[in-house]
Amino acid sequence: MATDSEPLTRRERLRRQTVEEIKQHAFELVDEGGVNHVSIASLGKAMGMTPPALYRYFPSREALLDALLIAAYADLGSTVAAAGREGREGTEREEAAQGAVGRVARIAHAYRRWALDHPRRYAMLFSDRSPGAEDPQEGVIAFNQGMLALLDALAEIASPSPSDGAPLDEALLGWAQAIGAPAGISTRALRVAVLGWSRIHGLVSLEISGAFDSMGMDAGHLLAAEIETVVAAAGAR
Repeated sequence: MATDSEPLTRRERLRRQTVEEIKQHAFELVDEGGVNHVSIASLGKAMGMTPPALYRYFPSREALLDALLIAAYADLGSTVAAAGREGREGTEREEAAQGAVGRVARIAHAYRRWALDHPRRYAMLFSDRSPGAEDPQEGVIAFNQGMLALLDALAEIASPSPSDGAPLDEALLGWAQAIGAPAGISTRALRVAVLGWSRIHGLVSLEISGAFDSMGMDAGHLLAAEIETVVAAAGAR
C-alpha cells in the first residue's frame, strides 16, 4: 500500500476508482429510494457486478453504508465550511461583526440548500438510522468542519460569558474541546451554535417532510427569521 508521499500503483488507482464508482452508484440508489433501497444485490445489478465481486471492495452492506455516511457528512461539512469562509473582510470590530452576521446567514442557507438538493441523503444522515446506530468517527470529524465555521462566526458576535459551572456549560466546553474549537471560546457562542443548529435542523427537516405546505408558509422566510433569532441570542447589536 502506497503512503501519502508515494504514488499509487496502477492496481491501487484502479481499486480506488472502483470504490468511488461503487459509492456513486450507491448514492444514486439512495437518491432514488432512500437508504433502505441500497443492498449489495441492487448495487450489483446497477453496476453489472456480482455480489462476490462487490464484497472484495466492501465486506458488508454496513461497511458500504459507513462509507456513504462519511462521504455525505464530508460533502455537507465542506459545503457549510465554504460558506463560512466567505465575507471575512473588515478590520474594524463593527465591520467584522457585520461580516460574521452575514457568515451565519450564509452557513444556514448553505445547510438548507444542501438538504433540499439531497433530501434522501439528509435523511440517511439524521433520520433513516437504526436505533443505537453510531456514526463513523471520520464522518463526524468531517461534519464538524461546518460546525466549526458556525462557531467561528458566532465567536465574533457573542458577548463574553464565562462558564458558571452549569451542567450544560460543562458539556458544551467538553464538546468544544473534542471538536477542536478555539480555546477560550464564549460559552454563549457554544450554546447558541448547538441550540441554533438544532432549531435550523428541525426547520429544514419539517420543510423536507412537507409540513409547511399545508400552512402556506415559506420555509425560506422562516429560516431568515430563525437566523435573526440566532444572531440576537448571540448578543449582536
